[in-house]
Amino acid sequence: MGKGILLGRTQSFTVGRQLFKEVTVISGVPQGSVLASLHFLVYVNDICNIIASTIIPFADDCIIYRKITNKNDIEKLEKDLDTLGEWVVENGMKIYPVKLRQ
Repeated sequence: MGKGILLGRTQSFTVGRQLFKEVTVISGVPQGSVLASLHFLVYVNDICNIIASTIIPFADDCIIYRKITNKNDIEKLEKDLDTLGEWVVENGMKIYPVKLRQ
């Protein structure tokens, strides 16, 4: 998805003061583009069908949560996290459990 939008694009990142090597981008949508949020929501739309806990997609992000009142709730959330992990692998995505702050 979105490969035509990214033809010829590269990306790099820094940690502290160290700049890492630039690499060619092969998939995705440029961050900040009008289509980025829409493409993300279309791409992850089926997650809601496989997760029993509450999942809230927002722009290019999502939150999964469940009210924990007993051990059964913990087990359900853990099962959903396992299911989400499997979905991520099958769909070639990555999970960043904590947003990196600059």
